[in-house]
Amino acid sequence: MIDVSRKEVYRYLGYGYQIPDAVIQKRVEEAICQFESCQPRHVVREFDLKIHENRIEFESLCIQSRDLLKNLKGCTKVVCMATTLGRFPDHLIQRANIVNKADAVIFQAVGAAMIEAYTDHINAQIKEEALKRGYYCHPRYSCGYGDFDLGYQKDFIRILDMPKTIGVTLTEGNLMVPYKSITALIGLSKETMEKSENSCAACSQKDCIYKK
Repeated sequence: MIDVSRKEVYRYLGYGYQIPDAVIQKRVEEAICQFESCQPRHVVREFDLKIHENRIEFESLCIQSRDLLKNLKGCTKVVCMATTLGRFPDHLIQRANIVNKADAVIFQAVGAAMIEAYTDHINAQIKEEALKRGYYCHPRYSCGYGDFDLGYQKDFIRILDMPKTIGVTLTEGNLMVPYKSITALIGLSKETMEKSENSCAACSQKDCIYKK
């Protein structure tokens, strides 16, 4: 079972870092129990990385993003990862939207906190394995952060073969299905970073309501 941070669930519900009343806390606990039926999956691939003045190249990709260039500075390899909770959360949320919209909001928050927790867990495994080989991981960075365009999701789908490996597809608007899924890049370098920022701190989007 994935260890879900209650504080993160409350934050996604809009409470910031405040604790909601006992009724909401109880409903969150009930929702987390329902999410025990999730079957999380992930896929990870590592590539050699070439960084130019205004673009990033690996595999068959050529990415233009100033924010991602900053994140990957000094890296010689990059890890592409994708995680998902599967279709169960989508079914819960869709049903709740019909029966009880308040429950749907709580399910959304629990699902968001759970996929982040699962992705953190896989990220930690990547860090541990990289360190054994003498590499240090930069903070993971996802499509949609800063100027890293969401359209690059199509490349993640292709190079990770996500429909086959973890059952994730893409809508015409470049949103993943199942919806509680995450893709990210993690740069690997031989030198430690002077300061390791989390993805929110590194993102140039200042008006995000979920910013930590």
